Amino acid sequence: MSKDSFTVFRGDTSRLRNIVPIAERMTPQFYEDEKTAIFRRAWLVAASALDLRKKGDFLVTDIPPLKMSLLVVRGNDDRIRVFHNVCRHRGDRLVHDASGCRRAFSCGFHAWTYANTGELTGVTDATQFPGLQKEHFGLLPVHSEVWENIVFVNLADQPRESLRDWLGPIYDQYRGFSAGRTKIADHRVVLNTNWNLAVNAFCEGYHNLYIHRNTVPDYQGGSANPHRHRAYIEVGEHFARYSAHGNPNHKATPAEQVLYGNSRPMFPSFIDIDIDKLPPGVNPSRFDQWAFDIVHLVPNVVLGPQANTHSLMWFWPIDHAHTDVRVQRFAFQTDRPGDRIAQAYSIVRGREVLREDLATMETSYTGISSGVLPHIVLSQQEMLIQNHYRAADDLLAEHGNRHVRTPAA
Repeated sequence: MSKDSFTVFRGDTSRLRNIVPIAERMTPQFYEDEKTAIFRRAWLVAASALDLRKKGDFLVTDIPPLKMSLLVVRGNDDRIRVFHNVCRHRGDRLVHDASGCRRAFSCGFHAWTYANTGELTGVTDATQFPGLQKEHFGLLPVHSEVWENIVFVNLADQPRESLRDWLGPIYDQYRGFSAGRTKIADHRVVLNTNWNLAVNAFCEGYHNLYIHRNTVPDYQGGSANPHRHRAYIEVGEHFARYSAHGNPNHKATPAEQVLYGNSRPMFPSFIDIDIDKLPPGVNPSRFDQWAFDIVHLVPNVVLGPQANTHSLMWFWPIDHAHTDVRVQRFAFQTDRPGDRIAQAYSIVRGREVLREDLATMETSYTGISSGVLPHIVLSQQEMLIQNHYRAADDLLAEHGNRHVRTPAA
């Protein structure tokens, strides 16, 4: 095996464990603790700012574990804000459309109206509300920040740290990575699985040689790296990431040859690029046979940077046994028909690979929730999963909730 197949490890691994108690995490009681300690405290990804290009553009997104609906909007002042999607009059849902573009929002119940910057601008039959001061009844804001075209929210009354502090060293490492891109695919499915298992399925490449042998059999590794070890793995307090090794001997299918011969290659093809032009967080080890990265943003989002494209994946818990999986893919903006066809091809190939991953989430949950498997065993190549449980346990412990004590290897 060549030196290229050896993984470069970075970060504090001293508190990671390769044997993780898992059965207790599948219970309703444990999930109640996760809702409070993790999802009410963490910085969460709410939306992609690439969906909010024009003044007035908005989208509605649900936060299932907290039973909240959020309104994410680019105001007439060009600033992106997030509000609770609740009318201040009687608490009805203010906006029912999934997305659109508006200068103002009017409640369908009694027609109270709000500017897209949040101010209450109109009250029906206002004389019947003596003493009402409209400036005190605007939409309820949510703590939010935009990072590299990703909209984060924090649902605590007062965040314990800024987004910069939460993301730590990676905050400044991805500048401009999504520039010039637009959304090309949006998939959503509800699975009978626990959210932790859903996140885990995308945090390792150990499975690629097997699960994806029929769809993308040779897009990673190559003869120099037969087990498809990651080129780079790094763990941090609220993130972890790896870089995948592309296969320099990948045999392009006839469709790939035609489509990518006239367009910029995308999944499952990988191309030689000028590594020095990448932001420092993308392919951080500057591996010369780089394919793509996976970045786990604690607690429930996976970001996938790649040349010419990237993906954003959410794994929202609905309850302890059901997860709302949302996957968006982005690519370079183009008006060329050849590019559009190539992107469509990549979407279909990626969707089929995604379906293979989704299947494992439900069967893993069935096996673990039966109670016969008290622990899972993780390799070094599954270090992002180890870090996921370390981070979750830290948040649980800080909040004074139960803390799973993971046995040493």
